[in-house]
Amino acid sequence: MNIIDVHTHFFPNDMKLNRSKYCRLDSNFSELYEEKRINIPIEDDLVQILNKYPKIKLIIQSIGYQDFELTKYTNDFLIEMSTKYDQVKTFGSINITWGIEKCLEELDRMYSKGVIGIGELHPDAQGFDLLNFNIFDPIVEIMVSNNMIINFHSSEPVGHIYKGKGRMFPSKLYSFAKKYKNLKMIFSHLGGGLPIYYFMPELKKELDNVYYDTAAIDFLYDPKIVKVFYEILGSKKILFGSDYGLISIERAVQNIRDSKLTTYELDDIFYKNASNLLSW
Repeated sequence: MNIIDVHTHFFPNDMKLNRSKYCRLDSNFSELYEEKRINIPIEDDLVQILNKYPKIKLIIQSIGYQDFELTKYTNDFLIEMSTKYDQVKTFGSINITWGIEKCLEELDRMYSKGVIGIGELHPDAQGFDLLNFNIFDPIVEIMVSNNMIINFHSSEPVGHIYKGKGRMFPSKLYSFAKKYKNLKMIFSHLGGGLPIYYFMPELKKELDNVYYDTAAIDFLYDPKIVKVFYEILGSKKILFGSDYGLISIERAVQNIRDSKLTTYELDDIFYKNASNLLSW
């Protein structure tokens, strides 16, 4: 199948073998993976997917850590995966609580090694304010100059509570995107419902640089939401994301197919839009 999945997660093998160690190191990892029943996908799982689907391409993202050394460790793993596999590109991570100097240093290091973006940043779990523009200004300047993309976890201001939901609601995402109109950004999980506000004429103009992925949306919405948002946003703004290993890629694909989009519209979501955004 021709698929570009812009939202997957894989981890170094040691994080699976020593789960409890890394749960103690990082609260976000602990919240998401502390329960032993939850699989921690590793390189072996990645290889199986790439072998099974030779035409698939994957963006592997971080989950947004607090600890500096753990972040560098996982960023190195992501760099290795993108180096070893032609079907893989990666988004690394930073945390603005480290301060500007450390963030810029790690951002430069990642870019020099082929990382194309940062994400999935999770401000709530990482302990920083998304609207702290004083620190984000130099980070965004470097990212824009390097044509890098930023991805944020997004959450719904209503509905059920789930692990990792947080409070990255549409109002915060909108304020960030409005501030940095030259930065390409992806809001995960359909932006916590932000596209519904595109019926307000000014939003569509102000958020022209924003894309939305479909990661794990079958846990949140009826499949018809994809067709509704496709009609609201236009043909170029929705990107397929599975949120593997929370959910299998096959299940995520089927959920999009259940949305009753046309073949042409499905092609946009499954690979054309991501291909254009990523030049891939």
